[in-house]
Amino acid sequence: MNGCKPTVEEYISALRASEQFGPRIVDHRTLPASKAITAAADFLPPELRQLLEDLGIKTLYSHQAKAIKQVMAEKNILVATPTASGKSLIYNLPVFARLLDDPAAKALYIFPLKALAQDQLATINTMAELLPNHFAAQGRTASAVYDGDTTPYMRKKIRENLPGILITNPDMLHLSLLPYQDNWAHLFAHLTHVILDEVHTYRGVFGSHMAWVIKRLQRTCRLFGSDPTFLLSSATVGNPRELGRNLIDSDMTVIDASGAPRPARHITLLNPLDSAPATASMLLQAAVHRGLRTIVYTQSRKMAELITMWAERRLSNPAGRIASYRAGFLPEERRNIEQQLADGTLLGVISTSALELGIDIGNLDICILAGYPGSMMATWQRSGRVGRGRQDSLTVLIAHEDALDQYFMRHPDAFFERGVEPVVINPQNPEILKAHLVCMAAEAPLAQDDPSFPVAEYIPFLDELTDTGQLLQSASGNTWFAARKFPQRHVNLRGSGTRYTILDRHRHLLGEIDGFRALKE
Repeated sequence: MNGCKPTVEEYISALRASEQFGPRIVDHRTLPASKAITAAADFLPPELRQLLEDLGIKTLYSHQAKAIKQVMAEKNILVATPTASGKSLIYNLPVFARLLDDPAAKALYIFPLKALAQDQLATINTMAELLPNHFAAQGRTASAVYDGDTTPYMRKKIRENLPGILITNPDMLHLSLLPYQDNWAHLFAHLTHVILDEVHTYRGVFGSHMAWVIKRLQRTCRLFGSDPTFLLSSATVGNPRELGRNLIDSDMTVIDASGAPRPARHITLLNPLDSAPATASMLLQAAVHRGLRTIVYTQSRKMAELITMWAERRLSNPAGRIASYRAGFLPEERRNIEQQLADGTLLGVISTSALELGIDIGNLDICILAGYPGSMMATWQRSGRVGRGRQDSLTVLIAHEDALDQYFMRHPDAFFERGVEPVVINPQNPEILKAHLVCMAAEAPLAQDDPSFPVAEYIPFLDELTDTGQLLQSASGNTWFAARKFPQRHVNLRGSGTRYTILDRHRHLLGEIDGFRALKE
């Protein structure tokens, strides 16, 4: 190799030449590179233009400029562009513009995963450090994370000294912010922006619950006199406008044409004689041996651990070179792996869907899918984890023996021509609707003439909840109160049932798992 790092093209050539895998390659296609479409940032305040220069950013991409202008004009937007298209700048720049203009303003960032919150915290703090006159010199805290890993001491400090940007997740908003809104009065009274990232994850039951959590947030903001702008971001979805409207019950501008450059992407469909997990371990070993940074996606925690074990056996010196990553790891374990991925210490990671979303995990070269992920949305989202450093990338889909995987192996055109699925939610599901009406009544009584929420549309449900004793009705019959103080604790947004802790034989904590996965795996 003459001291040069092996390339993805060399890996592909070796794969094709392999006696074991070459004949099993069903199809290989190259998605061509595209050039950037840029736009000037002259509409931003001078401090933010200088900030971009300090970050090494000379121009914005066209979709970034269009979206930022909409947000600064207080328009709700949904940005649905591919991974690595710079979506975080779209919400950070207008939020910072408002914080510079109005020190009392607050923004709420809602991420579906803790790792995303930590990633964004680092980004925001870096930006704030480049604006010392507006933050450090004034003793202002730019951002803080308020989630399940936040200690009681830090939670108290955050409430007493609110940052400009509060980063949280749907569960904390549902359980810790909205039920205790008087403790967060300053936040709700001065809330100017709400950021909902990775909204394609809000589907099915979870998404239907989330739509009602947003309704409760909007009502609370109206009660405290604020009317925040909503900025939603997503991977490519089949129905962005419908999804956005269902989530925030409001019209919005959809921006789905990306101006970001994309390197060439190689996609290989492989139908091995061996099992998909065993094949994945062999392909991972070959990539790590060549120094190519690789991520393997599996369908279960158990399979992630098995592939890690098999790959370690194949590598002559595996220590510190590969690791598994999954939900349920302790916070310090997750952050350590994320840091090692970002700085290049790890060459390979084997993950469940936990690393599917837009966490900054550095510049990876190869994505190996041990089985079709179940949707084209997940396939392209996982594939988007590689090639983020503008270098060519490779995604290998290794087929399982099940019918859908084998269908794509026999009909590769169907795979490449298949569109991204729509995200479907149903906020009008009666059980979900009634659960959140009770939560809403606990946060502030519901009156027929309530200016903050159209109570009249839900009278039949309120009557039913009154008949079952979940709500109490006033003597006049036009106001409803919750029968219990904190009904939110009995509403599980993710519908995953009971959670269990995982202990080793010495009763040391190893992680957590939900009831469904515990029974499945």
